[in-house]
Amino acid sequence: MKHTVHHDLNDEEAKSAVLRAMAKYCDRYAEYAPTIVWSDQRCAELGISFKGFTLSGRLELRPRAVDVEIEMPLPLRMFSRMAIAAIDAEVRRYIDEAHRERARRRATGAVVQEAL
Repeated sequence: MKHTVHHDLNDEEAKSAVLRAMAKYCDRYAEYAPTIVWSDQRCAELGISFKGFTLSGRLELRPRAVDVEIEMPLPLRMFSRMAIAAIDAEVRRYIDEAHRERARRRATGAVVQEAL
């Protein structure tokens, strides 16, 4: 199962959004033992146990996109659409949060500029 989430963040904002999304996911679904191991600044190996199956995958940060690829065992493939929707919603939520943070920084910077 492959999925790409497109965004308009810079590299630092995108990685920060993905890190926050994965941390929240790991906390929320701790009973499934999710793992994320970064192999370099842009790529991470993913893992999760679900209903007796171990799923593995890969996450890659690209300019303007986040690619997620998960190997789904045959009996779980019927859940792939749900998994894609959940991944997409979670990453988009944190991308939106990054937009709000960017707007707050710009607003704070504008106020400081005006004060000077």
